[in-house]
Amino acid sequence: MITGEHKLTYGRIGLSSIHTGARRRLAKRLVDIDDAFLLSINQDKNYLLLLLQEADSWKLVEDTAADPSRGQVEVYHELAIDPEGLPVLCRLAQQAAEATPSRPPGRPAVYDDAKEGQDIYVAHVYEGKSIRTIAKDMKMSPSTVQKILNRVRFQVADKLVAGELSLTPDTFAYGPSLDVLRWAMKNSEGELQEKYRTFLRSVL
Repeated sequence: MITGEHKLTYGRIGLSSIHTGARRRLAKRLVDIDDAFLLSINQDKNYLLLLLQEADSWKLVEDTAADPSRGQVEVYHELAIDPEGLPVLCRLAQQAAEATPSRPPGRPAVYDDAKEGQDIYVAHVYEGKSIRTIAKDMKMSPSTVQKILNRVRFQVADKLVAGELSLTPDTFAYGPSLDVLRWAMKNSEGELQEKYRTFLRSVL
C-alpha cells in the first residue's frame, strides 16, 4: 500500500503542521493519540506517511489530502504494527520526540505570567525557540521556564474554550492554538481533560 517515491524524514508532527480542512480524518485522529511522527512526504501527491503511538500500540498511517478542485476526497489508511518488528524505525522516531512536559504544580509563581509568561509563550509557541534557548535569553533555569510555559498553556487553553480568544482557521494563531489545546488535553485528567477533548473535536 506504500507506493511511489517519497522523501524519508523523521520528526514529530502536530495539528499545526497539517491542513486540518483537507486532512479532517487525520486531524481528528491526532486528537487522541500520544505522539505522531512524520516518516515520509510526497508533496506532489499530497501524501503523508506517519507513525502514531497510542498507549502501548503503534499505527502506520497513510493520508492523502482532499482536493476539492480535483474532486478528490481525503484517503486515510491505518495499519497496526508490531514495534518489535520495526526496532530501528521506532527508535529513530522516539529520538525525534521531546520529553512530554508535566502538569504544572500548584505552588505560587515566582515570575509574573502576564509578563515573563507571555514572553516565554510567544518565544516557544510562535518563534519556535527551545526551552534551553529561552532560559539562557531570560536568565532563568530551564525548569523554571518549563513551569511558567505550562501554566500559560493551560491559561490560553481555558481562554480558547471560554471563547475569550478567537479560534479562526484562516489566522496564523489557529495551528498553534490547536496544539496548545491538545497539549492541555494530554496533560490534564478527568472532567478537565474531557472538556478540552470535547472542545477540540468540535472545532476540527
